[in-house]
Amino acid sequence: MPAEISLLKGINTLRSVRRFKPDTVPEEKIRAVIEAASKAASGSNTQPWEFIVVRDAVVKARLKEPMLRTWLERIHGAGGMSGRMKEVYDEATQMLRDTEKVPVLVYCCLDLNRVSKSEEVRYASIYPAVQNLMLAAHAHGLATCLTVHGSTPIRGEPEVKKILGIPDRVKIACLVYLGYPAVRVGRPKRRPIENFVHYDGW
Repeated sequence: MPAEISLLKGINTLRSVRRFKPDTVPEEKIRAVIEAASKAASGSNTQPWEFIVVRDAVVKARLKEPMLRTWLERIHGAGGMSGRMKEVYDEATQMLRDTEKVPVLVYCCLDLNRVSKSEEVRYASIYPAVQNLMLAAHAHGLATCLTVHGSTPIRGEPEVKKILGIPDRVKIACLVYLGYPAVRVGRPKRRPIENFVHYDGW
């Protein structure tokens, strides 16, 4: 991580961003964040990750269709949301609608032939890499938003895999939107650790 931002500062200031500038992300920055992702821990050091980096606007527009359609189906008629939750859902929907305008999409995937058959080990072997990716992006002045669009059949995964030519043995775990932030955000709001830390028992 570059000297201008420490690891702890990066952790304490990382935020999800859903609005991005159209500016192109340089190849060297994309490589740097993927390189950081590849340094993560994984079950038995299997390193089962595969990353699909999508920059072509035409491809992104094709990917948007199944992801947006299934998202709208999921939230259709959802009631009882708080004002804040509705705001979050509206922002998430707009980001999906603007998918082809986001500079980079990174599908974070698992090669099921290179990872345990245990589901918990599978996801424990990809999400540390995803967190590394997001922290490295933050260190390079980029913003990210972690989503599960395209990661399950009810979220458009079969169509996304077909568009990208992903083989059957590979599972999409999540999708990270990546680019320069179009908005300024402060530190994330989190509960005090006294609210959820238990020592030597519950």
